[in-house]
Amino acid sequence: EAVKAAGGQVKRFVHVSTDEVYGENPGNGNEMFYESSKMEPTNPYAATKACAEMLCTGYMHSYKLPIIITRGNNVYGPRQYPEKLIPKMINLALRGMPLWIHGNGEQRRSYLHVRDVAAAFDVIVHKGSVGERYNIGTNVDRTVKEVVATIAEQLKVPKERIRHVEDRVFNDQRYYMDSSKLQALGWTEAENWEEGLRETIDWYSSHPYYWANLGTALLPHPQVPANMEQEDAEEAATKAGSKPHPPDLAPDAPVAKKAKK
Repeated sequence: EAVKAAGGQVKRFVHVSTDEVYGENPGNGNEMFYESSKMEPTNPYAATKACAEMLCTGYMHSYKLPIIITRGNNVYGPRQYPEKLIPKMINLALRGMPLWIHGNGEQRRSYLHVRDVAAAFDVIVHKGSVGERYNIGTNVDRTVKEVVATIAEQLKVPKERIRHVEDRVFNDQRYYMDSSKLQALGWTEAENWEEGLRETIDWYSSHPYYWANLGTALLPHPQVPANMEQEDAEEAATKAGSKPHPPDLAPDAPVAKKAKK
């Protein structure tokens, strides 16, 4: 509505969606999703993202708004809130807590460094075509179990601290996308996975209390009941091993522990 009210002043409106709108890769999981693939979300979160895309499409057709839609893989890098797999595992490891894996950990996910994602948006804003959709992804994916094992190895976490817990109610096995349409505009993945992950681990090791209030983010299944007060949520996280922000330690205070080079 704000863009419509601006009366043509907005030249590009980039709506950020997710690879989850496609649903799970069919068959054996090797069939890639393209921008023209049907949206078949398998969980409520993904369904809301698909609905948001349809709202954008409606505004684009009805009011000729300059909308571009992106669908991206998982993003990782420094400063990410620890509810996501990579920063969560790093923070669990640094706090001496178990590294929780949902189910068997065989789910495959693709990860792009935040700098590659920022570069992709820069290309889309300046070279993308209004009315188009662009996948932002990588052709390399890894199992959750492999990612956790790599983080554990670099932070010297013993294998017995890697624990499998009950799987999520919904947990698609794979999101595998083709990004050649974006690559045709000049974008390429530039960050190396091993170096990017090591950089991320080192950053969190040097900034252990950057996120002062983690709430229940580090629990195996982060979910705060509707009637739970903030104080109760923080207490639950503390009991699970999450450390509160100490008054004498600034968020940027370094610690000695580093990832193994």
